[in-house]
Amino acid sequence: MPRTLVPNRTADHSRRRLFTTATTLLLAPAIIGTVLLGAAPALAASPAARQADKPAELKLAVVEFTPEAEASRMTHEAKRHLQASLAQALFNSQRFRVVDVKWTREASRADLDRINRGPSTSEAVRLGRQLGVSYVLTGSVVTYEPKGADGHGRATLKIRLVEVATGKVRYAGETVQRSAGAMRTDGVAEMHTVVLKPAIQALTATLEGVTL
Repeated sequence: MPRTLVPNRTADHSRRRLFTTATTLLLAPAIIGTVLLGAAPALAASPAARQADKPAELKLAVVEFTPEAEASRMTHEAKRHLQASLAQALFNSQRFRVVDVKWTREASRADLDRINRGPSTSEAVRLGRQLGVSYVLTGSVVTYEPKGADGHGRATLKIRLVEVATGKVRYAGETVQRSAGAMRTDGVAEMHTVVLKPAIQALTATLEGVTL
């Protein structure tokens, strides 16, 4: 007597699952590739878009400031520290590309007083051309008092931002800084931290906002 064949539903179901899984695996690279290709233009455009939003960096030289009569207590170390810290702060602002201060010191050593306090900007322009920069920041320390009669430290910084191409002073200003409390010492380190550092931060914020 012939046997009747009964369909194996479990086997059919397993075959269908295997077929679906294989098809998905075959199509997956194409789908992923399409997604990545579609995203690529957006990813590639992002750095350019960020660069477009960022102001162009301006090449700048920061000169060592000249102490005036009321800043006679400012040491050689303090002057160097002020110059280096101001240059670093302006570099960190990401608006300025600052020349290494050792090159600026070497190039300006002979004419430093005329660069900072001369009646014209011709010496600053000469220095700027020698260093290949667009701007030169010159200045003087009007007052420098590590510990006054009231116990406070204070300093006054006067600056000029000279445009090398035209010789024009694009910004001139002064900042006065006083310690919040009485100074513990009259040393360079405390004076720099408590008085000069806030003055540098104020000058940096001002120069970031100057239209050039």
